[in-house]
Amino acid sequence: MRLKINFYFLLMVMFVFTACGGDVIVEEVNATSPSPSPSSSSVNKVALSGKVTYDFVPFKGVAQPSLDYSSIIQKPIRGAVVKAVDSGGSTVATAISDSTGAYSMSMAKSQTVKIRVSAKLYQAVTTGKSSWDFEVKDNTKANALYVMEGSLTSVGTGTTQTRNLNASSGWGGSSYTSTRTAAPFAILDVVYQAMHKIISAQSDAVFPPLDIFWSKNNIASDGDISLGQIITSHYNGTALYILGKENSDTDEYDVGVVAHEWSHYYEAQFSRSDSEGGFHTGGDMLDIRLAFGEGFGNGMSSIFRDDPLYYDTMGSQQSSGWSMNIESGTGSNKGWFSEGSIQRILYDIYDSQDDAGDRLSLGFAPIHKLLIGKEKNTPAFTSIFSFIKGLKDEHPADADAIDSITSNENIAPITDIYGTGRTNRVENANPLYATLSVGGSVSISPNYTATVGAVRSKLGFYNFIKFTIPLNGNYTITAKSGSSTDLDFYAYKAGSKEIAITSTDTGSSITGTAPLTAGDYRMQIFDNNLVAGQTFTITLN
Repeated sequence: MRLKINFYFLLMVMFVFTACGGDVIVEEVNATSPSPSPSSSSVNKVALSGKVTYDFVPFKGVAQPSLDYSSIIQKPIRGAVVKAVDSGGSTVATAISDSTGAYSMSMAKSQTVKIRVSAKLYQAVTTGKSSWDFEVKDNTKANALYVMEGSLTSVGTGTTQTRNLNASSGWGGSSYTSTRTAAPFAILDVVYQAMHKIISAQSDAVFPPLDIFWSKNNIASDGDISLGQIITSHYNGTALYILGKENSDTDEYDVGVVAHEWSHYYEAQFSRSDSEGGFHTGGDMLDIRLAFGEGFGNGMSSIFRDDPLYYDTMGSQQSSGWSMNIESGTGSNKGWFSEGSIQRILYDIYDSQDDAGDRLSLGFAPIHKLLIGKEKNTPAFTSIFSFIKGLKDEHPADADAIDSITSNENIAPITDIYGTGRTNRVENANPLYATLSVGGSVSISPNYTATVGAVRSKLGFYNFIKFTIPLNGNYTITAKSGSSTDLDFYAYKAGSKEIAITSTDTGSSITGTAPLTAGDYRMQIFDNNLVAGQTFTITLN
């Protein structure tokens, strides 16, 4: 999730355009021309083709970030589902636009059809090939799919016809004055680019279906999603929600933001994310899982786009905001707890440009291989420690270069997945992971120094324990505190997000019992009451 305080066409366009208060905005050119020497099989057919594009509003002014409506360009709508639809709404022919936005299809002469372009990327499941199903929908219009349509026109009696359609931004000079047809296609194009980066590393990648919800009503407010109150652009584990409220915060052209949220989908579906989410801002000492998850979102956003510039525009006429350069930026509080450090580490591992401390250029394929393998199955919680240890294991010849990159972020060489040698807070002597043995106990003294209300996302709120179960059987974990009456703990088997044993009972002593299989486990324990000066005592029997 990207925190804004620097915190995841109805089936017919006519419905959406009517609902949005305007008519379909497209540039359409119809032309016919004879085709030389048609074959007997095509003599009664018309080859209908064209290009589909959308208005893209670029970013300007790193010093004063804003969208630049004076420099709108047309970009191709790539990989979208294009249909020819007759007057009764039936599909006559279907095509997929190519990387230039071109489409082509064939149909009988004299057919009266309109071209319908859906904000949808789709390829059916086929053995040995990639498959995907991404749709941009309106959460304020009963989750209707966005589409753009041309006019209902006869294809004529010639042998070819061209129909080009362009989705307009809807910008009228000082505000949006007509339907923002381009917005869903701008979002879809970021997904297309990111998806193909993954396919370049894994040709048989199967993408779980994903709905992406955007509306001109989506605003940074907590409430009813069907009214557009989505808090911020975010991935909630099942769908993406993107802001679109004019003069407040629109994210459809903030390509880094869209790619960031899609990166959370990628991490969750292809690898594993253990992040609990929460408030985060620059310079924070974050929980290691949140730091990695948000640094991952920013770093992968730039990797997917091959662009280190990340920006977020907002405000009146989308004329304010902020930006950062993932490649050249520096952080105020570097370390393994910093999302800024992690995003720079990831990009340095990937990119081909050497700079301070960076002499490594691995590209994307090794990162993807690590994410779907060692990182997905790590016994530890997902963090920069599990990622870097896995990378060094798979690329031992590059260990020194990897250490140089992490050292540039004030991170000492990483030698294991648990961050041995690090403590849970600078002010605290607790190891990052305490070790618990069957028949034994361990004590942890949490130290809360962050502002209450934000502390849950900070380093030290969640306290980590690792243990190994030698034999299958029933086991009991007991956690006691002399001060708090609301402890919780959760333990997970290595490589899994499924809870193996837990207790969320209230009281100063809580117990959980469950059958456990032999192997490594990771555990988190925390105090919902944030009582200072206490000690947790955890036993395993």
